[in-house]
Amino acid sequence: MIEVTPADAPAKNESPAWTPDSSALYFTSNNDREFLAVARYDVAGASVTWLVTDDHADLTGWLSPDGSVLLVERNDDGASTLALHDAATGAKLGDLSLPSTGCIVDVRQPAPRWASDSAAMVLSVSGAQTPGDVLLATGLDTRDARLRQLTHSARALGQPASEPEQHRIPAAGDELVPCLVYRGAADGDPALAGSAVLVVHGGPEGQARQNFNAYVQVLAAAGHTVLVPNVRGSAGYGKTWYSADDKHRRLDAVADLAALHAYLPKLGVDQDRAALWGASYGGYMVLAGLAFQPELWAAGVDIVGIASFITFLENTSAYRRAYREREYGTLAEDRKFLHSVSPLTRVEDIRAPLFLIHGANDPRVPLSEAEQIYAALTSRGHECHLQVYDDEGHGLAKRANRLDAVPKAMEFLAKHLTC
Repeated sequence: MIEVTPADAPAKNESPAWTPDSSALYFTSNNDREFLAVARYDVAGASVTWLVTDDHADLTGWLSPDGSVLLVERNDDGASTLALHDAATGAKLGDLSLPSTGCIVDVRQPAPRWASDSAAMVLSVSGAQTPGDVLLATGLDTRDARLRQLTHSARALGQPASEPEQHRIPAAGDELVPCLVYRGAADGDPALAGSAVLVVHGGPEGQARQNFNAYVQVLAAAGHTVLVPNVRGSAGYGKTWYSADDKHRRLDAVADLAALHAYLPKLGVDQDRAALWGASYGGYMVLAGLAFQPELWAAGVDIVGIASFITFLENTSAYRRAYREREYGTLAEDRKFLHSVSPLTRVEDIRAPLFLIHGANDPRVPLSEAEQIYAALTSRGHECHLQVYDDEGHGLAKRANRLDAVPKAMEFLAKHLTC
């Protein structure tokens, strides 16, 4: 067995590809680095060479089948830029221009795919105006690379989508929280003008990128200003930011929500009409915002969120528990802390109305998480709605269920955010 990076290293390794003669392995890693970079491991010398690096952004590389060229994506505040590099030296050969700024290359599902002759590649892309399209890159073997758009999903939008503005929002510790802001549509409900909805991504190790997000666009089309932050713990901004919410720093990420709320007047938004929306870990952030900052938020929409880290870890699937305990803390050693940062512990402080959505068959965040916060709130006479879908797991995968749940959640927000 070859050990390319230490097994216990706090590193992310992905996109591995062997050269045709198996003499070297190309991969993307942040081992001993702040940001992801593209490296080559040479088997003969058991050595790693960093080929393409950037001290300010994550890079991901894909090696051509003939081992001569690397396609490299740069993650620029959630948008993608593409370039071709010489696989032997790492030298840049040229750029590949995406159809629009703010587009992202789908790096995982599915990742870019090379043709067997290394002359062409297909990519899937997404952006605010691009729900999802396929691009064909040709001429990669002659270095005369060109991109051609094969599909045109924007035709199905019916109206222009909201484009993100890039903001850096001051937060505790002299930090700046990256945040994408989507303005409410001019033809949205006038009664919702000046309201805000913060959409917090899951993970927590995920990143809100500049792709097409149906929830964000529906909220913006209704007239809300939508903030999509990358709070502490988000990927895409280096390992320091990525680990800034680990274990006993959990509430530091929640504090970022308060910083976002304080920034709302700069966006022309009414602070008294601000709501939280999130799924999975983002759902925890919704509940935590309502519980730990009850004076700030007018409403919350929690989709498959965590109400108690203790019951979550006790009841989640066994294959998830060890993985999640590394992030949140262990039941054996951190139970008191986990109790202290759980929204259920502070349920009596929640003032804002809450809308819960959950799948009955969720193996990651069991339905009991939603049921217990619902029971605790309704027993106090607090406004709380629970939508359970018997044929769903972790989230809403089925179109019929989304068409049922989202309008109900939108109506709920309109009720509580109307001026």
